[in-house]
Amino acid sequence: MKQLLLLLLIILSACKDTTETITIVDDDKSEAQINSEKTKLPIDKVFPQDFLGAYKGELNITTSRGKESIPMEFHLLETSDSLNYQYKIFYGEERSERAYNLKKTHNPNLYLVDENNGIVLETAYADQTLFSTYEVMGSLLNCTEVFHDDYMEFMITMARVQDTSMTGNEESAIVKNYPLSVMQKAVLYKE
Repeated sequence: MKQLLLLLLIILSACKDTTETITIVDDDKSEAQINSEKTKLPIDKVFPQDFLGAYKGELNITTSRGKESIPMEFHLLETSDSLNYQYKIFYGEERSERAYNLKKTHNPNLYLVDENNGIVLETAYADQTLFSTYEVMGSLLNCTEVFHDDYMEFMITMARVQDTSMTGNEESAIVKNYPLSVMQKAVLYKE
């Protein structure tokens, strides 16, 4: 139980907005050398502004039947409204389009992905990554989108809720397992 609480605290602290820097220090150097050689690394870039653009690559889909690859594009683009961004995904040779909107909320680490059909997905932002978990039609989906300077990593995992198993006990904790049935993973390069 203590481990679960610790994990929850780590996750919650990762969502905290920060603009601090990390200083790299070598313990074998004098203070004067340290002060003259400090290297500061930014913790975070500004999302979504620093990652706008079109990304292209191959989506690898892995299931119990094997693996297949299809072309994929992800577009994150500005609109005239500073609180909304175009969030488009294209799949396959035919470029089947999912025209969504990414909306800022009052919290700088929480966004909404509006699918423009009545479905709005909540997504959290931390460490250059969007995270979301949702259940749809009996399946639990986890989505991560990690943004880098010139590429992004996209991954969705899916587990059927009916396949859930439970373990643990009242003393340790009751744990539900969700075995994966599908994984979709892509590295998409910025154009």
